[in-house]
Amino acid sequence: MKLTRPFAMVEKDVLFSPELTALEKLVYCVLYAFSDNNTRSCYPSYNTIAEKVGCSKKTAIQCVASLCEKGWMQKMEQRTKKGGHRSNLYFLVLSPEKQHLYPNHTKPESPSPSEKSDSSSDGEPYWGYTERLEDVKNRIEYNYFAEHMPDQLYMVDFLCQCIPELYDTSFPEDRKLLNQVNSLDIIGFLHHTAGRNYSGVKNMKAYLKTMFLEYLRREQLLLATAVPPRYDR
Repeated sequence: MKLTRPFAMVEKDVLFSPELTALEKLVYCVLYAFSDNNTRSCYPSYNTIAEKVGCSKKTAIQCVASLCEKGWMQKMEQRTKKGGHRSNLYFLVLSPEKQHLYPNHTKPESPSPSEKSDSSSDGEPYWGYTERLEDVKNRIEYNYFAEHMPDQLYMVDFLCQCIPELYDTSFPEDRKLLNQVNSLDIIGFLHHTAGRNYSGVKNMKAYLKTMFLEYLRREQLLLATAVPPRYDR
């Protein structure tokens, strides 16, 4: 993986954190230098991390595990089509207390009155970003994922924040799909994307948003064209 920027500006929360060791901070800085500006994601190998930090591969692995355990980032394993191992995909956060801000560190600006009227032109009430985010979490039974699938919670958070954004830029047909998203849709999409290789993706956020909407469309089509079983009397 190539470096995406000539320099990296790391938040003070990382540099001044008392719970991180000097090596863990350096590993975080290296990962941040590789990360995408929008999604804060990257996928350098352990060998690359160790080389840039100036430590052994074993130490790099230990630092990554510690950063994940302490809540400073999330790790997703990637595999080839044949099931072989690839470099992990990492998502960096500002601090464990600020994970709910990811991936949008600033909320969308409030729409103008004319935009509000356009948004509700299909007969549905316009909600603010915060209210819609809470509605999505309620519909998908967010607490279930927090309790039973904590290792996937970061991706669930990502999808929850993408759904309101997709709604604002989608056609009415797709808005109906987004309004009907439930826990089964999220679980199905997590299985659909498990083990995928993201090494060639430049804009992870846009890629996953497009993939999620295409997944919902395909599932609706399968449901609409499904032939009901026939029972012999």
